Amino acid sequence: MKRYEKSAFLRSFILFLGAFILMFLVLGTLYYQQEKRRLTKELEITNHMHYIECMQLQMGDCNQTANTAPDLDPLYNNLLYVLGLVLLLFIPVSLLLSAYTMRPVRKATDMIDNFITNIVHDINTPVATIMLNTKSILKKNTDPSKKLQRILSSTEQLQNMQHDLLALSEEKEQIDMEPIELKSLIEEICENYQLQYPTQPFMLSLQRQNITANRTDMKRILQNLISNAIKYNRNHYPIKLYNDANRCLHICDQGRGIAHPQKIFNKHYREYYQIQGSGLGMASVHAMLQRNHIEVVIQSEQNVGTHIILKFTN
Repeated sequence: MKRYEKSAFLRSFILFLGAFILMFLVLGTLYYQQEKRRLTKELEITNHMHYIECMQLQMGDCNQTANTAPDLDPLYNNLLYVLGLVLLLFIPVSLLLSAYTMRPVRKATDMIDNFITNIVHDINTPVATIMLNTKSILKKNTDPSKKLQRILSSTEQLQNMQHDLLALSEEKEQIDMEPIELKSLIEEICENYQLQYPTQPFMLSLQRQNITANRTDMKRILQNLISNAIKYNRNHYPIKLYNDANRCLHICDQGRGIAHPQKIFNKHYREYYQIQGSGLGMASVHAMLQRNHIEVVIQSEQNVGTHIILKFTN
């Protein structure tokens, strides 16, 4: 079951169980009030009968007891006992109803995921062909045209979108983990971006750090975060990357900042539509971070910049 399916299943379970408990509480309250009135009335009648009997027998001091409250503790304890039984019964019933409710949702999501996977695999060959031929032409030309550079850049963007769509559709929980030296991987990614954005400076202050993660996921996570830092950064301001003694990686830009950091992992959420993007990159980053057990903290202030912290546990 995928992350969003688990979330939907949990919400359905809480909804069903909450509805059952609410129904029991309403009926229990009505029953409690009714029994309270009945017991109070019976006690009043009993007290009155005792008073009449005492007066008839002329037993002396016959004071009529007024407003005596009945003992409701047994009734209260019985209701708590029944509530426990109701919970034992309704928890499995709620689980079954939630599972039944999720069946059409799971079928629909499986169909969509299969469609996405097939489409991505089908376009993989032409995208790879365009990229290889474009790179080959660029190597042969000593003075490459801007049109070829744009074709290569757009092709790389399509390839990145393929990875993002696959990460979102598959959401694998069991992935191949391997040791990764973080410093060399970041330096390789930054070198590639330096070729694409020659005017963008990078400030790297990295110590060697070994982590355990899926290499493809880790590369896509860093590519997405660094490319976003480049896109939203102000011109000629350096992007800083450094790690610390707590096994945390810091990525800092000095750009526009994010108005709603808590929303950036939502699918299709974009704050600046004038900047090219699909709105899927950060959603796929979130999925890959979760399955690699990497915590993320985002600190951002508008017109100051964004600071992203990755906390590695492995």
